[in-house]
Amino acid sequence: MKKKENKKRKKLLLFPLIFSFLLFMTTTYAWFSSNRVVSIDSLDVHVQADGGLEVSTDAVNWKQAITVQDIMNARDNYRNSVNQIPYQFYPVSTGGNISQGKLEMFKGEATNTDSIDFILVSQPSVETEGFGEESEGSFIAFDLFFRTTNRKELYISNNSEVTYLGEESKGIENATRVAFLNEGTSGDNAFTAQSLNQANKAYIWEPNYDTHTEFGVQNAQNIYGITTSMTGGALLPYDGVTSEIKAGDHVLLQNANSNSYPSMFRRVNVDIHTPKNHGTNEKLFDLTPSITKVRIYMWIEGQDVDCEDNASYGDISFRLEFTTNPS
Repeated sequence: MKKKENKKRKKLLLFPLIFSFLLFMTTTYAWFSSNRVVSIDSLDVHVQADGGLEVSTDAVNWKQAITVQDIMNARDNYRNSVNQIPYQFYPVSTGGNISQGKLEMFKGEATNTDSIDFILVSQPSVETEGFGEESEGSFIAFDLFFRTTNRKELYISNNSEVTYLGEESKGIENATRVAFLNEGTSGDNAFTAQSLNQANKAYIWEPNYDTHTEFGVQNAQNIYGITTSMTGGALLPYDGVTSEIKAGDHVLLQNANSNSYPSMFRRVNVDIHTPKNHGTNEKLFDLTPSITKVRIYMWIEGQDVDCEDNASYGDISFRLEFTTNPS
């Protein structure tokens, strides 16, 4: 019991994020088709820092616990903040490219052609400050600041998960991703810390990599030519979108990959992948003494085999927990 309590004191918690999805019934294919959106019914974020870590949304006010309201109020002392928590989610994709400290995201949609085929169209999804119905964003993105006096290793703990909250999962939780951008470390000056945008790598976490619905399995075979199973499967490779795709490009869903279109797609390097039930802590990166800025992204990956119309509704919960303890 004492060992468990010591481990708890070394954790940073971010939980839970709960989303409600609109109900649609149709055939299955990659991405969502027209007029399918993911509505965020409610959102509750709580961040708690222990084990010598302090956390902030503005590098000014340091706390042991942070809420959604703190993220929304960050601009009071952080005038250039770009935190977005939208009311609706749309499928997006990224190849992991970073521009000026932000992850390049592309909002996509499966569009029907004159034949039975579907093509993929996408456009840049630009981040803007906004929350709830006032947000025009397609995914969640926000900044956190960590302060420590000693060098520490930052881990995603084994309590981190993305789960379906209903009685029968529709599989949307299996198409989610979380990314972490280490923007750099500064001294104790808040303005300097806020201005950090030195990230050159996105640390991408794919939860539930080994789990798919029957429609996800069918989608993997029909669209991507990949054979997998509903449980216990291997990590599936996928190519993220790296540029705008116009209807005139006529990119068929089954050809939406870097082999067919190397200028539009890129094979994604998933740094951390965890099965539906995992029991290990996964290292992200080192935190050096002083203030480190980390930008966090949460989204539905359109190029995931489980991003298909049958999964376009339901309730899921994101639970993100950080720890400095490797085990």
